[in-house]
Amino acid sequence: MRLTLAVYVYVTLVAGVAAAATDLTTADPEDSAVAAIAAPVPVPVAEPVAEIGDVPVADGPRLAQADTDEAAEAAAPVAPTVTETVEAIDPDTASDVPVAASGEEDAEDSAAPLASVLALSVADSLLTEPYAIGTERRSVTVASGNTLLGILGDAGAPRAEAHALIAALEEYYDPRDLQIGQELTLILEHTGQDTTLVGLEIMPDVEATIQVTRQDDASYVAEPIATTLEERPVAASGEISSSLAADTGAAGVPYSVLVPLVRAYSYTVDFQRDIQPGDLFEILFQRAYFEDGTVARDDEVSYARLQLGDRDLPVYLFEASDGFIDYFDRDGLSVRRALLRTPIDGARLSSGFGYRRHPILGYTRMHRGVDFAAPTGTPVFAAGDGVVEMAGPYAGYGNYVRIRHNGQLGTAYGHLSRFARGLTAGARVRQGEVIAYVGSTGLSTGPHLHYEVLVNGTQVNPLSVDLPTGRQLTGDDMVAFRERVDEVDALFRATLRAQGQFAETPQETDEDGGSSAQ
Repeated sequence: MRLTLAVYVYVTLVAGVAAAATDLTTADPEDSAVAAIAAPVPVPVAEPVAEIGDVPVADGPRLAQADTDEAAEAAAPVAPTVTETVEAIDPDTASDVPVAASGEEDAEDSAAPLASVLALSVADSLLTEPYAIGTERRSVTVASGNTLLGILGDAGAPRAEAHALIAALEEYYDPRDLQIGQELTLILEHTGQDTTLVGLEIMPDVEATIQVTRQDDASYVAEPIATTLEERPVAASGEISSSLAADTGAAGVPYSVLVPLVRAYSYTVDFQRDIQPGDLFEILFQRAYFEDGTVARDDEVSYARLQLGDRDLPVYLFEASDGFIDYFDRDGLSVRRALLRTPIDGARLSSGFGYRRHPILGYTRMHRGVDFAAPTGTPVFAAGDGVVEMAGPYAGYGNYVRIRHNGQLGTAYGHLSRFARGLTAGARVRQGEVIAYVGSTGLSTGPHLHYEVLVNGTQVNPLSVDLPTGRQLTGDDMVAFRERVDEVDALFRATLRAQGQFAETPQETDEDGGSSAQ
């Protein structure tokens, strides 16, 4: 495209301005270029333009050739400048373009930078030809209220591409399962003002990453990529001085690891009354690491031991031949009982079973359960497998749940703030499943759980009732279990040594180094 540029001659109305213009003709070429850039630009004659996208692009010369005779008359105090046609297309070759001749070599040299500026200002190739910005990998953290479609749209992905990618992803992952704080990686290709959704990477769990990639035909394909993890044992031992949670945490045991262990012990241990300062603990669990050495996850406890006064309570995680998995004591007896004695974590026993003065009614009457003080919203667990008989408001209990576990046993839970989703009469529940949340409904002075155990319909003391024992290993399962016990005991001692620690109360060993405990 050729631009015909006519440089208009300025009319100097003030003598001082004319003198300044005269000085510029003898200035250094660099100064002349600066002056040329800073000088006012005459208003061009408008010509039709063609729209390319949202950017108007010239469809013809923007400037008409001025009549030099008329220009000379209008600019009597200033010597007229004769102009020639300037082809301003490529800024790299702008120095070769003919420019205005002033009759002096300095003026010719100083006009070259001006031509470059003019060329850059009308470099139509930058407007008519797409320019690539490149590929972007964008990390996004899922926030409250986000959806995958919304995240992709906010990143500039076309809606049709976003829908196609999500459809491919759903083969392996339901986007509705996105969690707050989850990390996503978007791969975007930017070309001019256009964005193409190239791919997505999401890690539903530490076991695998799902990659969705755009194909040549503009379709999308999802593929799970297995994550390489390294498992290492972690051992901890110590003395309880303040609380089991605080002291195990100080020894390097995460709370997420401790919680299922506490539930396993809750069949036989009252964590409010049985644990005292000076008691001891040992814990062995597995920790998985990514290839870069960062922690991927912590697995369940494979061995634990509590020494509470004169009670020695070791437990081992074991899977029987029929797939049954549980913690067993050294004799191969499952720690699981028909009911949990404390169906709540981290609560304080605030009122026991028996006669007491009612805090609201003001007179003495039988308290047919136990109370656990805990903050509103604390999860409440089903004490055992069973069927929900009632879930709703019930007299002074407020929000109330009653579960039938078998022909003899039942449990009840009162003063709840709300029920778990889907919990209704007739629903089946599993032991340890969240059924409701602590509250202060009904006749209550503060947030707590009222818990009852019923035997043949009569309330009994949940803390002293003799509950049916768990499974006893026999035959080949018992042989395999004893081998597992010896293996885990040796691993625990070796891991402590590797970590530069030692057991606070090492188990008695025979001369061969094996455990002498029976």
